[in-house]
Amino acid sequence: MKMNKKKILMFGLPLLCLVIVSAAIITHYGLFEQKLNVTQPIEVTGETTQIVNCFAGETCPGNLITISNSAPFTVDVNINDIGEEGIETSYIGELELTKKNVDFSLDIWTLITGDEITISYTVIGNEFLAEVTNNVKPGYELIYYKDNSDRFVNPAQAILINDIIGNLPYETDGNVDEYDYCITGEYSNCHGAKLWYVPSDSITNGELDWSRASEFYFETNLIQYNKEGIITIYNGLGITPSYELSGSLASGVYNITTEVNPTA
Repeated sequence: MKMNKKKILMFGLPLLCLVIVSAAIITHYGLFEQKLNVTQPIEVTGETTQIVNCFAGETCPGNLITISNSAPFTVDVNINDIGEEGIETSYIGELELTKKNVDFSLDIWTLITGDEITISYTVIGNEFLAEVTNNVKPGYELIYYKDNSDRFVNPAQAILINDIIGNLPYETDGNVDEYDYCITGEYSNCHGAKLWYVPSDSITNGELDWSRASEFYFETNLIQYNKEGIITIYNGLGITPSYELSGSLASGVYNITTEVNPTA
């Protein structure tokens, strides 16, 4: 009887069980994969390998290079050259100017074709230069016209080409960001500087005689000049290298490399 009682007491003890559970932790809710088809909008075309024959002491033009932009937005590029001592390189653009149908009651004046002026101007270089290369008019001169805010009520002064200081357009020019010519559809460049060809005697102390506006030759596009080579490409830009050679250069072959690089 004692033995049985002990057994009953032993079987009355609680039974302890150890259960091991492995937890499942999700790392994502789902996955998806996409392939990006990337298009580089900037393209440089033209004779990218050129041979230019030049005498020491003269300035020689290269051949036209076009930088195009196929994107629906502007792209800034950095144009610079890797050259050799004794050769200074600048880059020249071309622009047409024409008369307009002057009507001060309208914001947009339409172009008059058939008597266009062609000018060349510095896009990149140590100083800004501009000259008429076709259809020179006696008694006329080139000016930079920097628009003020509310330009029809508050006309700006004419700035002679030789008086230009720094890059174009000036930071205070309303054509930097206030006026957008792509919205109005007037030009392919939305922003930039205006170059005009006007009678010299229509300028008095920088003030233009607007009663003679029908004699002015106006911009057909807006231009840029940047000494450091930072240029905004809208649809496209054509530039021609210009090589100014020192008279002390020895005979031989000199290599000049122009790079069109991203700014960032």
